Amino acid sequence: MNDQQQLLTRFLLAPQANYDPSHTARIRQHLARRQTLKQAAVLIPLVPRGNSFHVVFTRRANHLKHHPGQVSFPGGRQEPQDVDLIETALRETAEETGILCSREHILGQLPALPTISGYLVTPYLSVISPNYRPELDPNEVDALFEVPIRHLLNPMNMHTEHVRINGENHNIYAIPYRQYSIWGATAQMVKLLSTQLWY
Repeated sequence: MNDQQQLLTRFLLAPQANYDPSHTARIRQHLARRQTLKQAAVLIPLVPRGNSFHVVFTRRANHLKHHPGQVSFPGGRQEPQDVDLIETALRETAEETGILCSREHILGQLPALPTISGYLVTPYLSVISPNYRPELDPNEVDALFEVPIRHLLNPMNMHTEHVRINGENHNIYAIPYRQYSIWGATAQMVKLLSTQLWY
């Protein structure tokens, strides 16, 4: 069994992991006065490379209201015409990056993650074609890049910063890769994926 098969089998068979409780507590603290979180979804695109996978990330355009310039997975807010959050993830990915993916390629999902911008984001894992041709929407994305999944899953590459906010201890995660820094909600998702794959 090669690395690709092992990773997919682990993901499909693993018990569902949970996010760092300090993240949820921090978001709850920040959004105490907000009534409801808006639904959103992202795609975690796995690209077969060699006998393993690379993961596709985007860097958000600098003029965006929420998280400008941050590294993220492609995706966005659920629209009324979306039949479900899978459609949201696929539609937003196609609009932002030009990457086409069908729901038959969705492997599963991670738990929904609340974000400081007031969204409840559900990540969906999917395998995409290694021959994809990105067409970036400059209104949404200013860069697209791949990271070997081995780099993401290596605990030596996951940096943790302990911060105290309003008297509470919180963990902030970051994964450096070349000129990029993967942090915030995206790093939380990667950390959870790593936990689920190496349970």
